[in-house]
Amino acid sequence: MMDADVAPARGARGPALASVWADRLGFFVIWTLAGFALLLLIAPSLIVVMISFTETAYITFPPQGFTFEWYADLFSRQQIVESAVTSLRISLWSTTIALLLAVPAAFSLVRGRYPGKTFAGALIVAPQMIPGMVIGVALLFFGAYISFRQSDLMLVLGLTVFCLPFAVRLVMAQLQLLNPALEEASLSLGATKKRTFVQITLRQIVPAIVAGAAFVFIESFDNLTVALFTASPRARPLAVELYNLVQFDSSPMVAALSSLEILLAFVVMLVLGRTIGLERLAK
Repeated sequence: MMDADVAPARGARGPALASVWADRLGFFVIWTLAGFALLLLIAPSLIVVMISFTETAYITFPPQGFTFEWYADLFSRQQIVESAVTSLRISLWSTTIALLLAVPAAFSLVRGRYPGKTFAGALIVAPQMIPGMVIGVALLFFGAYISFRQSDLMLVLGLTVFCLPFAVRLVMAQLQLLNPALEEASLSLGATKKRTFVQITLRQIVPAIVAGAAFVFIESFDNLTVALFTASPRARPLAVELYNLVQFDSSPMVAALSSLEILLAFVVMLVLGRTIGLERLAK
């Protein structure tokens, strides 16, 4: 009887051991792929930053010497400074409009009950599936058809359409995690719908709104594919100016400008992590 009881126990150890090894192998593969992907993202950025400090008048790696000359040269060029101001203005407008549209759109898609809701959601998210260059060319041709020339307004509209899905999806994800009982309790205690929205709902989705603003701002500031076809030739954003520099300038100033854009994205994400915490967006 003892041998009969031990035999099944020993036989059960085989599948359990195989499951453990499968979990370990999967863990190793996932972390290896994640580390490789992170290396591909970080290594080129580090190389660009290192090149921006070289003393040579041309791009070379590894860099030779150390100097801030190329950064000083950037701020001494009026065209680059004006392009940075233009990008900042365009990004702020695009972020503001995107948020004003994203919050009610997310509420409608999560809480709404109406025919065509699925189609409306697909329509809002569609620009995220379309290459930015296609959107830029489409806006350029459509603008030419209705005599709407390349301008700051066309660029703001194009970037808003292109970046809106980022904000909508973040707010939607946060709304789906909210507990409706809190809003129902507020209403049952005599609070108005407006007060319930401001003090209960809005406070809980602030992290998603801030995160959406950060992503829209970064994407609007660095976007080239849409800006290349919709920006005014007289007020080029920084991404278009950088594109022109890459074509006609081989000095490390190109790397210096790229490094500043990398720094901007890093600072925005750092502030986002310090203020609301990136871990709150993963819940």
